[in-house]
Amino acid sequence: MSSPARKLSPRTPARKPAPERGKPGGGGGAGANRRERGDGAKRPQRSRPRPATPPRRRKKHHVGFAVTSSVLVGLMVLGIVVLNVLLAQQSFHIEESERRIDALGRERLGLVREQATLSAPGRIAGWASRHGMRLPDDIRILHAPNGPSDPAGTDTSRASGTGG
Repeated sequence: MSSPARKLSPRTPARKPAPERGKPGGGGGAGANRRERGDGAKRPQRSRPRPATPPRRRKKHHVGFAVTSSVLVGLMVLGIVVLNVLLAQQSFHIEESERRIDALGRERLGLVREQATLSAPGRIAGWASRHGMRLPDDIRILHAPNGPSDPAGTDTSRASGTGG
């Protein structure tokens, strides 16, 4: 494989030598034209090839990149750790809430059983007779003539369309 072609600088036109003082048409004194050979022919002007300079390396740039990338990776790892801690805390709260729900469910079941035993009609009749209460001799139910049958006004029979 060959190397790429190098760019050539434009050639400057050859200058005419200044005529030497005292001689018409120029001549060769000690400081005269240096481009002339001893035989009077001019040397071709050559441009010296410049040595190829290696591209400058910016070590500062690489150090900055390394520091920046290290900080970003560190922050990402820290974020993942914090996220895991938050998830673990949430799972502990969920487990505690589930235990409390189970305990409250058992407590509610016990309260429902207690309510059922306390509101049993036989128990209420026994308690009333022990405390001197008696059933009335004549039981009458009174209805209001033009009002709802329920004192709170929430008669479900009219709401459902069956009428009452």
